[in-house]
Amino acid sequence: MRAYWRSFLIGLALVAAPAGARERGQWVEAWQSSPAANLLADPETISMLAKMVGIPPEAAAKLQPKAMTGTLRYRLRLYASGSEVRIRLSNEEGKTPLRIAAASIGLAGDGFNAATGSIRTVTFGGKSGITLPAGAPALSDPIQLSVKRGAEIIVSLHPQDPFLPEIGGAGVAVSPGDQTAAESLGELKRIQQRPIVTGISVLSPARTNVIVAFGDSITDGNRPTTSELQSWPERLSQRLAEKSGDRWSVVNAGISGNCLLDTFMGDAALSRLDRDVLRVEGVTHIVLLEGINDIRKVGSETPVTSEDLIGAYRQIIARAHGKGIKVFIGTLLPASGSPSHGTPEKDAVRRAVNDWIRSSSGADAVIDFDKAIRDPADPSKMSKQFDSGDHLHPNPEGSKAMADAIDLRLFK
Repeated sequence: MRAYWRSFLIGLALVAAPAGARERGQWVEAWQSSPAANLLADPETISMLAKMVGIPPEAAAKLQPKAMTGTLRYRLRLYASGSEVRIRLSNEEGKTPLRIAAASIGLAGDGFNAATGSIRTVTFGGKSGITLPAGAPALSDPIQLSVKRGAEIIVSLHPQDPFLPEIGGAGVAVSPGDQTAAESLGELKRIQQRPIVTGISVLSPARTNVIVAFGDSITDGNRPTTSELQSWPERLSQRLAEKSGDRWSVVNAGISGNCLLDTFMGDAALSRLDRDVLRVEGVTHIVLLEGINDIRKVGSETPVTSEDLIGAYRQIIARAHGKGIKVFIGTLLPASGSPSHGTPEKDAVRRAVNDWIRSSSGADAVIDFDKAIRDPADPSKMSKQFDSGDHLHPNPEGSKAMADAIDLRLFK
């Protein structure tokens, strides 16, 4: 009798599941970028930043972004393989509707060129364009394009109206008019911008688990060239691929300047957790490294305490566990020597947070990033060989050391 009911339930599950999903595989996130509003579009913010760093008003005014027109083209590296792709666009930080007149995707050639014959038109509900209301994302129709893990693709967008770029360090090509169908852009100009594209999913034929790296600039990384690996999540992805092939996709939900509790550069981690992490297709693990930017407020009129940060960590862990997602939490890096983050008072808060992380965080695992790159002679400082020079951000060697400190046996 028990065997009968087991067979009945299995059959019922198969009937309930869409046939296409059973036959073709699963959608998993292969690349991600978290939205973050361009604070420099706000004159008051520019004035405040100018006072903080001592920039003359006329120089500060030049920081304000100019509205742009034409075609945006991004070069993106994928971390999962699949037979089809779809893109996720975001106007979640926008204040007005975003109208996309045309979009395309293709395999990358040299620079911002597409490989010959690879460009595909991107549609939304069968149409070539879409309007994203303020605060909304959009998901494209599936596109037939076979991609391998580690491949780079080209995504081109033609906004119908002038647009302001979001703040960020990713390289983007801009060309006049609608050149979404062109393999090579004419009159190309390069700028730095966070992409309007915030996710690439692939239809994976095999089981692929997604790890989301959740943090600030130390996680976000930066690319001096379009193809150069820089961040610790990228190095972690390399290591996992060498060990397990296509079993793992590592996507990056870092935002430069981001905080756990404060809306400074992008929404606070507690605010954006659902949008940037929990909604990711196929997510099974989070590697959390955030809080050092909150500590910069120690000694200010609105100081943060270790208890404040611990409360935020507890919330992230509880909300992730509620979705069946494992959380690996990283210790905060040393920052002594940084005037904004590394005073003795701020380091005391950092050490208290790290003590809690190591001893009683309630996370599924602890990754001791602090131990991996600190100076053994002075644990409040980053080792010189890993210091980018600002005593806050690791250099490429430091990012590699962070990723290499992660025990791959945690990912089973």
